[in-house]
Amino acid sequence: MKDLLKKVKDVAHKVEDEVESHIQREAQKKLLKMLQRVFHLPTKAHERLLKILQRAIKDIDSVNKELMKLRENNMRPGNCSLGASTSSQSHASTLENEMVGYNIEQELILGQLRGHSSQLEVISIFGMGGIGKSTFAKRIFSDPSIVSFFDVRGWIVVSKDYNIRKMLLSLLKDVGMNEEADSKSDGELSNCLQKSDGELEDGLQKIDDALADRLQKSLKGRRYLIVVDDIWSTEAWDEIKLWFPDNSNRSRILLTTRDMNVAQYASFPNDPFPMRLLKPKESWHLFCQKAFGKKGCPTEVENVARVIVENCQGLPLIISVVAGTLSSKKTLDTWREVAQNVSSLVNLDDYERCSGVLASSYSYLPSHLKACFLYFGAFPKANEISVKKLIRLWVAEGLLELKGLKELEKLGSSLLHDLIDKSLVVVSKRSLDGKTKTCRIHDLLHDLCLREAEKENLLYVVNPPISKGHRTVFPKGRRWLSLHSMRGFSSSFRFDNLTHSKTRSLHISITISIDYLALRLNHFKLLRVLDLEKVGFDHLPREIVHLVSLRYLAMIIRTIPKDLPISKLWNLQTFVFPQYFPNTIYLSNEIWEMSQLRHLHSSKIYLSSPPKVSANEVKYRVLENLQSVYGLSSSCCTKEIFEGIKKVKKLGIFDKNDEYDGKSRCLDNLIYLHELEELSIKSYMSSFVRLPRLDSFPPNLKKLTLNGTGLMWKDMTTISMLPKLNVLQLKNGAFRLTTAWEVTEMGFPELKFLLLEELNLVYWIAAEDYFPCLERVIIRNCRYLREIPRGFTDSVTLQQIELHGCIPSLVTFAEQIQKEQLESSGSDMLKVYAFDRIRGHGFKP
Repeated sequence: MKDLLKKVKDVAHKVEDEVESHIQREAQKKLLKMLQRVFHLPTKAHERLLKILQRAIKDIDSVNKELMKLRENNMRPGNCSLGASTSSQSHASTLENEMVGYNIEQELILGQLRGHSSQLEVISIFGMGGIGKSTFAKRIFSDPSIVSFFDVRGWIVVSKDYNIRKMLLSLLKDVGMNEEADSKSDGELSNCLQKSDGELEDGLQKIDDALADRLQKSLKGRRYLIVVDDIWSTEAWDEIKLWFPDNSNRSRILLTTRDMNVAQYASFPNDPFPMRLLKPKESWHLFCQKAFGKKGCPTEVENVARVIVENCQGLPLIISVVAGTLSSKKTLDTWREVAQNVSSLVNLDDYERCSGVLASSYSYLPSHLKACFLYFGAFPKANEISVKKLIRLWVAEGLLELKGLKELEKLGSSLLHDLIDKSLVVVSKRSLDGKTKTCRIHDLLHDLCLREAEKENLLYVVNPPISKGHRTVFPKGRRWLSLHSMRGFSSSFRFDNLTHSKTRSLHISITISIDYLALRLNHFKLLRVLDLEKVGFDHLPREIVHLVSLRYLAMIIRTIPKDLPISKLWNLQTFVFPQYFPNTIYLSNEIWEMSQLRHLHSSKIYLSSPPKVSANEVKYRVLENLQSVYGLSSSCCTKEIFEGIKKVKKLGIFDKNDEYDGKSRCLDNLIYLHELEELSIKSYMSSFVRLPRLDSFPPNLKKLTLNGTGLMWKDMTTISMLPKLNVLQLKNGAFRLTTAWEVTEMGFPELKFLLLEELNLVYWIAAEDYFPCLERVIIRNCRYLREIPRGFTDSVTLQQIELHGCIPSLVTFAEQIQKEQLESSGSDMLKVYAFDRIRGHGFKP
């Protein structure tokens, strides 16, 4: 199947290369507009395209014949075997035979298992492969209080390709009925094998039904604990759960899975339990236990050992493997090698077994998710990745299959959360409203991405060795090329060969000057992604406009030449160009011809008004697909420009006091952005930004960020009346140097999340019902703030107050509110967290 799958992908890639090369050649012949509609292709070009597709059809037919043969072979009756049962004596991983940490979590699970509820409960534990779910379950399973509490205990390992009969026989053995079941099943199986295919299938099903019935009867009237280990799908749970009767006697099922959706589906009545990575102290204790036993860590290797443990990133399985391997290595050089790269142990059997645990999570993914996951290999190891950037890259690469009217970004977000739910991707940071902001993958999974992408001829990562004069030879046909390091290059790095004719994306993840990097973009004819966000250019390179397939472009630039025909980039979706300095970059009218553009981001950009569609029409051009614009100069906030970007959902406005007269009502034009949901206004040294009138705010605004805008606190009255405002962020002098914010009028009907950062407030006063929906408050580096609304004591929605860099008296004030709420209502919903307290009493110097 793997060989066949590779053939299918090779055919698809070959066809894609030929079709896109054909389009690229025709584009160079000034036929772009005609190519946008395939039925208007010129006759010769059409004939060439037809030949390409006819060859592809033959290749696909050949693969299809092989697939049909494979299916026929698999459908033939084979040898049926009961196989060995998986009992509770052999369920724990040999790589993780001892448990470290999780003491609080253990008491929590033990409490649920011994709880007073008489109904049958299902307690689910989920987390990534190798995190210790099975070992943790074994510790629970073997706890003396559990052994004495339950009449009978059983354990089954489900796995991806589960066998119902094996699991039933294993459980029957655990409950003491295995010999009779085995004898009867063997006899019935022997009779079944004498029958036809249809009769065979019916006979095997009857055996399974009889075993399930026997198990149910054996559990009747007994208080039991069953561990359902390593279950992968809700369908498997639907089959298994029917075996377990509810005896109303406090019986329990403990379930482990890598998939959060499976855990949520099975758990009853409580939420599932997420398995965490080990904390640094726990990781160190486990490592020392595995590597040195009771002897303790020798002084001469302690420093390098701590680096090794840190690089294992809290994953118990890899800590155990590395520690077990190093326990027999005496030389300090070996330890240092592992400290530099944990995966340097890749050739060892234990490490391969360890990798196999995680590889099974990847192999179980559907095809569309596999490609999305492998793309993580294009980023440097241990890198924290922007979710917005990741999804836009997926879109540009064509990895998302759009069905129906669902937006591409929403589809990408859904796929990312599928990977998170399957414990392959870890959330690093969340936004104020709880959305995933950045993510990462474990180093071991990153190694897996590189290996699998290498096998599929997808990715080549440039990590040159330390040697002068070394010339990197790039393998041919790789679709993703990523430069993670310039280590060892003494002269400029050159892409000077023709091996990149099929490359679709080029990533350079290091800060470097263009003087040190000779790109020679003419070798990348079919490039879709050019991600040079840390590479500096004096101006946008002219050769870029010949990359007509480009969909994602990011690089640091000083300017864009006025005569550069950027409209030739007619496929471009994302254009990101932060500047060296906060000078304005002027975009020519050609930007209005880039109909596919979805995201336009910079430090500060100037747009001219949209041109007319034609000389004889009154209609003006509209960028219908544009979703987000950041860095738009305040002087561009005109009715004409806003009507030209009327579909924008996220807008960032940049303002400088040298181009704003303080009397302009230009922000009133925001009313023309009917679909705008997020608005950010950033200003430097300005105390004259004028907010729009209430009736001029976009009607669907959900998130507002003000940074350095120098507003009067009375302007907050307008903001408080925005009907759909969900998130409010006030940063770095968003309001003038007033010492008190006193909320005197009802407002903020939908506000849930509030951030106050680097404001000069001393007092914040409000009644309890002035923030009716508020859930989370973050106060960061408000050094003088001494008081927050005491009315929060009576809030029925507020769940969290976070204080960062605040004075101790404010922390005490907030903790007193938490205490009073607990005493008055008995609710412990409100949590107060304090970080980096500062000295002082909150008085301004």
